[in-house]
Amino acid sequence: MQKSGPKETTQLCNNAFSLTLEQAKEGDNEALLRVLEEMRSEIDSLAGFLMLPKEEGIQEITAQFIEKIRG
Repeated sequence: MQKSGPKETTQLCNNAFSLTLEQAKEGDNEALLRVLEEMRSEIDSLAGFLMLPKEEGIQEITAQFIEKIRG
């Protein structure tokens, strides 16, 4: 039995994320929540660059992200 290496594992994760993102674009709310959960650390990090309190920044980025996905 052959082990899957890091490249194969990453590719599988990317494919799963792409599928989930497509489902979110098509209106699947559970898929949208999974995408947002996956992006949480990036959103938190980006919120620190805005000239807003962190929680407001997170809300603003999340709202823009949802709009972009569903737009």
